Amino acid sequence: MKGRVYMKQVENKQIKVILTVKGETDVLVFLLDDESPEKYTINLNDSSSQLQIKEVFSKLLEELLLFDIDLVLEIQEGYSKGLYKDVFTEYISELNKELKQTKSMMKKELE
Repeated sequence: MKGRVYMKQVENKQIKVILTVKGETDVLVFLLDDESPEKYTINLNDSSSQLQIKEVFSKLLEELLLFDIDLVLEIQEGYSKGLYKDVFTEYISELNKELKQTKSMMKKELE
C-alpha cells in the first residue's frame, strides 16, 4: 500500500552530476543534498571508493521512490581529461537507463 502512495505522487527531478577536480583528485559530485552539496562525491582516482559509490546508489534509490529522476552531467569548465569526459558521459547515460528500468520494476512490484 505504501508503494502505491509513492508511485502516485511521482514527479520529475533532475539531479546534476559534476565531473571536476578537487585539489589533484578527479571526482564526480552528485548534487543530492542541498544542505551538503559535496556529501555524495565519488573519488575517481581511488580504487577503494566502493563505499562512496554505495552511498550514492543508496541515495539514488531513495530518490527513485519519490521521483522520476534524470541525471544530468555537467563537466566543469576547463576540465581537461578527454578520456574521463567520454567515459563519464557514457556512464551517466547508462546509469539513467538503469534507473528508468529500476523504476519500472519497482512500479510492477508495488502494484
